[in-house]
Amino acid sequence: MEQPGYEQRGYLREDFRLFHLSASMTETVGWHYHAFHKLCVYLGGDAIRYGIEGRSYALEPGDMILVPQGCVHRPEAPLGAAYDRMLLYLSPEYLRSISTEETALETCFLQAAEEFHFVIRTGRRNGTLLEPLFALERTLAKPGFGQTMLEQALVAQVLISLTRGMQEQALPFASASAADEKIAAILQYLACHLTEPVSIDDLAAKFYISKYHMMRRFRAQTGYTIHAYLTGKRLMLAREKIASGVPMMEAACKSGFGDYSAFSRAYRKQFGQSPRASCQKDFSGKNGKDT
Repeated sequence: MEQPGYEQRGYLREDFRLFHLSASMTETVGWHYHAFHKLCVYLGGDAIRYGIEGRSYALEPGDMILVPQGCVHRPEAPLGAAYDRMLLYLSPEYLRSISTEETALETCFLQAAEEFHFVIRTGRRNGTLLEPLFALERTLAKPGFGQTMLEQALVAQVLISLTRGMQEQALPFASASAADEKIAAILQYLACHLTEPVSIDDLAAKFYISKYHMMRRFRAQTGYTIHAYLTGKRLMLAREKIASGVPMMEAACKSGFGDYSAFSRAYRKQFGQSPRASCQKDFSGKNGKDT
């Protein structure tokens, strides 16, 4: 079975982590994904683009990039480019644990993944949205009374403010540029039909495109093949199901895998452990630099 052309990067052993990075780009970053949600805030620097799920965005200072769990992404900038940003890693399980029935704190990430809108242009509301992040940074640097409650309150404030702005249309989404609209439509279709059988021939017919031309364009825009993309996404989905207690064979089946043996081999190669071992270990992901 062909393996995905992207990798899992970054790690999260805590409920959340906050980074403020101002270093310039020192390496070319390939397509990758995380087993957690990530909020990236571009504070300034040189001309930086950000690619997510086949779309590319020219960033402006204050832009907030929503990277849902499992979405492939990468920064696009020349080596040496100045890149000042804040990164907030968020465990999906943590967000669910501090949510209420009326307020699901994952909503902004789930909406971004469903609608394929990932970059929020904060504009004049920049300061209002950034202040809770800076307050969280100060709190983490100097722990004190009520530390856990204050951290939860600030994380919730960030996500509630974002979600309200999105739902009230007070925060516009940035338009993707330099994207192949046909491939973007195919990516969105695959995301909506991830667990269903998908053949290259049927996909090409649905989008009125030669299958060979489609495969070339898909790889040019994303860096990997359609098969690798589907396999990687399905593995991520299965991993999440296993982590939530779904039996391994059921998780494989409900994630679009018809052959458990092939699933198990692909899973081991992708995550470095068998599905059974995943039931007994944390889901922190591989160590590595993030962007």
